[in-house]
Amino acid sequence: MFRSDRMWSCHWKWKPSPLLFLFALYIMCVPHSAVWGCANCRVVLSNPSGTFTSPCYPNDYPNSQACMWTLRAPTGYIIQITFNDFDIEEAPNCIYDSLSLDNGESQTKFCGATAKGLSFNSSANEMHVSFSSDFSIQKKG
Repeated sequence: MFRSDRMWSCHWKWKPSPLLFLFALYIMCVPHSAVWGCANCRVVLSNPSGTFTSPCYPNDYPNSQACMWTLRAPTGYIIQITFNDFDIEEAPNCIYDSLSLDNGESQTKFCGATAKGLSFNSSANEMHVSFSSDFSIQKKG
């Protein structure tokens, strides 16, 4: 996978896992010129583990995006998400571009490089990740 300090990439996994299954899901998009925005911007991810990235990765994410990824595990499991790389337009209170993480108990908003290297656990078997971008200044995500 292409790695850069100017994008976000996260990995999720179910915990506890009685068996190890290796699956990877890569969310790709069609060229920005083909449609306004990216494909697969609202997806339910239910594999035991995988990776997803910002829209149009490895290119800059498009303007005016509103994406939602739902990570879902079987009842009795929780989800752990780790941000491997992260770079979104930075602003006070993340008022322009942001990534929000809803772990079932609280919602946390990130921008800039604040989430890089952090891991979070869900409180139940579902976690929601949403990404939004405004009309200007794109980064890798």
